[in-house]
Amino acid sequence: MKPQQQWITVDLNNLGNYSDGINQIYRGEIDGFWIKQVFSPAEMQKVKETLTKTQGELSNLLSTQRYGKLLGAILTENGSDTTKYFRDAALVRQALKKIFPRDYEETIESVFSQLSGGRKVTVAHQKNNYYSSAQVRFTYPNTGGIRLHKGNEFIGLDGFEGLHEIVKLKDCLSYYLVISPPESGGELVLYDDLPEELTVNKEELDLENSLQRRYNPGVGDLIVFHGACIWHAVSEVKGSQIRYSIGGFLGLSHDEQTIYYWA
Repeated sequence: MKPQQQWITVDLNNLGNYSDGINQIYRGEIDGFWIKQVFSPAEMQKVKETLTKTQGELSNLLSTQRYGKLLGAILTENGSDTTKYFRDAALVRQALKKIFPRDYEETIESVFSQLSGGRKVTVAHQKNNYYSSAQVRFTYPNTGGIRLHKGNEFIGLDGFEGLHEIVKLKDCLSYYLVISPPESGGELVLYDDLPEELTVNKEELDLENSLQRRYNPGVGDLIVFHGACIWHAVSEVKGSQIRYSIGGFLGLSHDEQTIYYWA
């Protein structure tokens, strides 16, 4: 069983104590950070209102998922042909400038920079092709939540070839912010006693009795954690309110001089 690692809850103005935090997560010294109030509740209320109003005009970027809906570009949608992905990624980045009252990318880059060990932080790109910076997830009540997974399961899929050229994808990080929480549920659940490689189907696992940690960040809080390595899920949303969240992934360049983020 993997020993339980450190999970650090920290205010935005105390990040200086963890100046190489992203690399510490990569190395397995820290499991993750819960960073308070990166966006204010008032800002996130405006984001929620704008998302609600603009879903119609952004319908070309919306897809139906088992847990609800996703607003964003999907890297694996057309296999190794990423033409549509990069077109959609540009539209997502433009939309985020309208949806957020304060520049989304500048804000999260400023946080990542404080954890970067002095490395440059930028949206992942190759030549003139820029990856999306985020996806918005609408997790609906009574759909089972976002089921058990970890990032290392997906990095061999068609569509990831370009990212492999610039990022150390194995063991990379996940990040997300809560825009609007549900009435109950919607927690991040980390499973500490599952093997690195599963030997049975996920449906056969007794997750209820597995060793787990649950985190329920507040509106505007940012979670950064070792999502490629740690088996995790989002618990089922209960009540009548949809859970709104936004996030993606981040990782070190091969020369370890840059931190890229993408979705």
